[in-house]
Amino acid sequence: MQISRELKTIIAYASIFIIGCLLAPNIYVWGNNDRNCWITWSNYINYFGIQNVYKLKVDYPPLWHYFLWFFSKTNTSPESIYMRVYHLKYLVFFIEIISLFVVYKILAIKKIKHAQVLPFLILINIAFWYNNFLFGQMDGVHTGFAFISIILALFKKPKVSLLFLVLCINFKFQGIIFLPIIFLLIFDEVKGYANLKKLTTIMPAILLQTMIFMPFILTGDIKLAINSFTESVGRYPFVTMGAYNVWSLIFEKPQLVNDNLGIFNFSYNSYGLLAFFGLSAIVLLPFALKSLNIFSKYNKLNLNLENTLLVCVLIILYFFYFNTQMHSRYSHPIVLFAGTLAILRKDYVRFLLVSLAVFLNMEGGSKILKGNIMDFETIWFQPWFVSLIFLMVIILYSFDYVMLIKKNISWHS
Repeated sequence: MQISRELKTIIAYASIFIIGCLLAPNIYVWGNNDRNCWITWSNYINYFGIQNVYKLKVDYPPLWHYFLWFFSKTNTSPESIYMRVYHLKYLVFFIEIISLFVVYKILAIKKIKHAQVLPFLILINIAFWYNNFLFGQMDGVHTGFAFISIILALFKKPKVSLLFLVLCINFKFQGIIFLPIIFLLIFDEVKGYANLKKLTTIMPAILLQTMIFMPFILTGDIKLAINSFTESVGRYPFVTMGAYNVWSLIFEKPQLVNDNLGIFNFSYNSYGLLAFFGLSAIVLLPFALKSLNIFSKYNKLNLNLENTLLVCVLIILYFFYFNTQMHSRYSHPIVLFAGTLAILRKDYVRFLLVSLAVFLNMEGGSKILKGNIMDFETIWFQPWFVSLIFLMVIILYSFDYVMLIKKNISWHS
């Protein structure tokens, strides 16, 4: 019996998942605070049920607690939960492998040579797997959900796209930065729908959100569940929480500067938000005008795959680079989006640069591979140096965007 090419690819990715799980460190070498929270929450969920978890005043959105519920059901004793908490890495890695399989499907649809192996350029990138396997964090999950949602919207599957958007935001509130681009993609598709079809498009997402909230509705903790989306905002009011971004160029020790301070009657936090929202709006505006048929005879822009990925890359960079209170791991989503864009454009310089910056920031902050907590002396891991690499990457991608605008917008009818 012959095995189809598609099945071979599925087997290959499944094998990589298994190998990755076997190679993943069975300890958390960093991030003990988060690890201890997950152990505590898993034990609580195991004994009192997921519906009561918000009585602990936890500040994570609901979907992560469903992951912990699944983990606690396969590890039912406190000892097992403690000894096998690293199994949570497998759940994160599973979503990451699914994301890479989606990259393969994109390349296969576009009939790009070596579609099966090109996504591995992202997988073997240390900036991709460092966050989960070494740092022990789960940013790969909401990144994967956002990526899949965007791809489904591009391929005119708005109903399923909205489902993954709901999963994304319910896993980590930072996923909301993808909401505008997903909204534009879906709006462009559904604006011609009849009202009934529009309703049937959004109803599955509403039902999914209701199902996610249902345990907390039944226990009267729905307000606590909703508050969990934003409670962590402002918890650590510092200019940076480890991100080597623009604030590392402004302050010598930005991690000690309260972001409620500022100049000219604006806090540093406000300046960061203004920069992020302002730059994101500038990037999205031409596409929004095109969707609304405003100045359409001058605007030839199209939210195709490459343009959408470019916009996403810029939004992620703006979010990480200009906002205050950023952790180093908040740059993680850039690797998947920039990697896919690099493969499509066959242009890897920007991808290598941004991957380098992500890795240097995460290792510079955590020092996991270094093996001790003493500060790096080499220039490569200095916050200001890594910040300059991020800035260079932003300039390069912004240049790409300006060239795109110049090519597709003309004021001569």
